[in-house]
Amino acid sequence: MIKDLLSKIDAKLLRRFGYYLGGLALGVIALSYINQQKGTTFDYGFNARVLKQIKLRDTFKISNTAQLTLNQYSLDSMDIEYVLHKGNWNRDKSHVHQKPCPDYWIDTTIGKTINNKVVTHNFAFIFERCEYVATLKEVKVITNE
Repeated sequence: MIKDLLSKIDAKLLRRFGYYLGGLALGVIALSYINQQKGTTFDYGFNARVLKQIKLRDTFKISNTAQLTLNQYSLDSMDIEYVLHKGNWNRDKSHVHQKPCPDYWIDTTIGKTINNKVVTHNFAFIFERCEYVATLKEVKVITNE
């Protein structure tokens, strides 16, 4: 049955299909190379868009409450940058329709080396995103019970 079907397909049609797939593959490779060189990102998912919107604010502030927790767990600006790159937006706990500044819960796990031992904690970073300012309002430690 398959042999009969293949014999009916025109050789020119197969050749055209091969040219199409070859050109498509070359175009995708060229496009991905160009976008990689330009640093273009494709933030189409909800999580990626939320994190990008927080990062794009003109000013970034850290509240006193958040700073105390950051100091207590030896977290620094690189850890905050990691959260804004790899964190998971928790839509259920966020207040995205709050006016004028919605807040967003970003959950993540961060491991630190202390005395040659890796200590891992689960955190919830609560960011407030206003028009020009993003504020880290609070950092909560999540315990697995």
